[in-house]
Amino acid sequence: MAFFWLLRLNRTIMVATITGAGAFTAGAGITHTLWMTIAAWCLAVGGFSIDFYADRDLDAEGPRAEIRHNPFIDGSISPPTGLAFSITFIAISFAITLLVAPWALLPWGIVLAIIAGLALHLFEHPLSRALSLGLLQGLYLLLGAASGSLSPGLGLLAGMFFFAMFGGRGMIDIRDFPQDKVTRVQTLPKRYGVKRTAQFTALSLLIAYALSLAAYFTGEFNTTYLYLDLAFIAVGLVCAWLFATRPSPRLAYMLTLVFMMGMGSLICLAMILGSI
Repeated sequence: MAFFWLLRLNRTIMVATITGAGAFTAGAGITHTLWMTIAAWCLAVGGFSIDFYADRDLDAEGPRAEIRHNPFIDGSISPPTGLAFSITFIAISFAITLLVAPWALLPWGIVLAIIAGLALHLFEHPLSRALSLGLLQGLYLLLGAASGSLSPGLGLLAGMFFFAMFGGRGMIDIRDFPQDKVTRVQTLPKRYGVKRTAQFTALSLLIAYALSLAAYFTGEFNTTYLYLDLAFIAVGLVCAWLFATRPSPRLAYMLTLVFMMGMGSLICLAMILGSI
């Protein structure tokens, strides 16, 4: 179970999906798309498991210990073993990327640099952490796209994923606010208040939706993308309005599930079907 928690499947699968959608949309082909999806998943596993290692002291405080399921704080896995696990997955990701798409090592290297920065606690300010997580989301799309042909539409979608996660950090922070307020962790609602954080999230999401629609008008996607994107935007606008007007940890918890899995999967599906 310790190694299962280190896989962080609730997050790494979505990262792999974004990268795979980017590769397919960029015309990388089925084989390269599958390999880049695996490379991104391995890199994400390495990154998220290192995050567990870096936050092991913080995750032992208060109710975070029960929610985070950090195997480093209950003694089920030793720090050297955990680091070896993380480095192994990162090494596998590097080898696959080097063999399949050497040009993709540029976004891959930036992703690794951000992972290292997070592990070294260089992004402790709430806004800088939101910025780093938004960059990771956009870079994972570019990681996949670099295995094919980059285009203006994919650039706009990378921006869309950046703003979606940049604002989504506020939603996650409000979701976790009851636990985080009794620890020393710095979050957006603790620094700026729940209401302002919700407004920040809603504004970021509006920018993300505008970029997703702009991608269609580059002419790179067919009408299937447009229909799915309009559904993506419609649901997203309702959720953003609800969150901005009545923010709460309970609502944030429900909307996080919608955004992290449902909405993310929908726009990835739009990218894939819209490029066929």
